[in-house]
Amino acid sequence: MQNRNYYLLALLLLPVLLLGGCWNIKDINKRFFPLIIAVSKEDDETYKVTLQIPIPQNVSESSRIVTVEDKTVASALGHIQTNSEDVMDYSQTQLIFVHSSLADDQAAMQDLIHFIMRANEIPSRALVAITDDTIEDLLTNINEKLGTQTSSVYDYFNKGYDWAPEIFSVPIWKAYQSLFIYTKDLAVPVVRAGEDTVFEFDGVDIFKKGEKVARISPIEGLLINMLQDRGESGEIEGLESSSVIITGSTLKNKATIKNKQPSIAVDLHLKIRILEKQQHLTNKQIQRQLEKRVEQRFYKVFNQLQEKQTDAFGFGQHFRGSIPYAELKNWREAYYPHLKVHFTVHTTVE
Repeated sequence: MQNRNYYLLALLLLPVLLLGGCWNIKDINKRFFPLIIAVSKEDDETYKVTLQIPIPQNVSESSRIVTVEDKTVASALGHIQTNSEDVMDYSQTQLIFVHSSLADDQAAMQDLIHFIMRANEIPSRALVAITDDTIEDLLTNINEKLGTQTSSVYDYFNKGYDWAPEIFSVPIWKAYQSLFIYTKDLAVPVVRAGEDTVFEFDGVDIFKKGEKVARISPIEGLLINMLQDRGESGEIEGLESSSVIITGSTLKNKATIKNKQPSIAVDLHLKIRILEKQQHLTNKQIQRQLEKRVEQRFYKVFNQLQEKQTDAFGFGQHFRGSIPYAELKNWREAYYPHLKVHFTVHTTVE
């Protein structure tokens, strides 16, 4: 009889044990899911953090924009969490905009990247982009153009190289990795609010260990994509008396080092289709014009970055097996300034 009482007591307590792990769960309709986090620096001691939160159940308000200023990004997010009527759930955050006022400050940029990676609530797959626009103007434009479809801003940076070869995406984990890697620096897309579209692609900011060292044009940034062998097609080039479209690309690299003098031969093979031309031009003339233009464009960007000891093309990656590991940390200062690049473009007409 006594054993039976113990058995009944155990059965009564079992549901309590099963429910004990769920006491802190919030229903999905009691959560806000910010899709965009934007951060700017107002002065030396103040950060402005802005969230864009879709409100699909309220037809009169497609999204809510919440802004807080505080001494740190963490305290600003905490302030929003405290005063929000529902729980802030950052698990669906897709995009992090960094205003140029913050991106120009190396220490602040490093702190932001470290914080996001340490904050388990924000996914490391979230993309990062730079803007010169005021955060309010940028997010208001997104709201006006997309309405409740705010999540499609993620697609802007992931169209694919066949559709928009200049545009690329940078997840926050890659920005974090760039703070520690010795042989490759970081390129981040720059956008602004478009007049008829959500965004206008303004170019590419180049960062070395969190320090912004240069901004290059969208067409110059395309070279970084090509030389990191991401492939390229769909880009239309207007030449002197003709225009062509690039339908494909392949890359071959051969790196050598002798007496601590690195050199690399880069052969870029482009498949092109001629869209229009003047009658007096031959295909060979058009090919040579394109080859010369791309080569000149590359050397302009490479010389600019080499002068600043910044390896956005990632050439140092090709020498990781040739340089002793203990010396890799000196790649930018000891090896990269002496790097010779022999860059050649080859074209074939389809």
